[in-house]
Amino acid sequence: MTDQQTVADRTVREVTASTFLLRRDAGLWSVGLIWHDRLGSHVPAGGHGEVGEGVHDAAVREVLEETGLKARLIPGPTAPTPVGFPHSPVPAPWWICEGDASPDSHTSTPHTHVDHIYLALVNVSAATGQQADHQLTWFTHSRLSSDPTISEDSRLLALQLMSWLDGAPADAEDDPTQLSTHLAHQATLGLVSAQHSQKGEEA
Repeated sequence: MTDQQTVADRTVREVTASTFLLRRDAGLWSVGLIWHDRLGSHVPAGGHGEVGEGVHDAAVREVLEETGLKARLIPGPTAPTPVGFPHSPVPAPWWICEGDASPDSHTSTPHTHVDHIYLALVNVSAATGQQADHQLTWFTHSRLSSDPTISEDSRLLALQLMSWLDGAPADAEDDPTQLSTHLAHQATLGLVSAQHSQKGEEA
């Protein structure tokens, strides 16, 4: 494949959804990732949206298909809508990222995924009867830092999440809205700190 062909193929952009699963057991938070055979690594559950499906709905569906668990999305931070606004907000992702994608069952050439990255709580003891397509593994902070089977981009985001989860309210694992508020606050603190550091470097 020539360089020009590669560039042209990369202009094909496809919307995908990925979801980091979170749970707290005996006071310890962990992140759930699936084993992806084709990629040969642990990654968040996810995939392409279907025709007529909202990307947030795709996130929930992919978690169910790939893990057999029902996801409760943790809404990402958004600006409030004004009183009387006629449209219903939907759960926002925490990140939207573009990344190179290898040929897959949707597109036979290299292309770009516009990945909407969500967070969700799941109840591992609540069986849905759904057959899981992939093996789900839960990673603590220490294992996230050292396990070589985790894709590097997934590791970086998961470790960021772990730092945000410090100090989460005691009952946050049962309340997606409460956990969303805590995580958004921690993310804002991190952003402010990064901005101050950048200004210090520029001075």
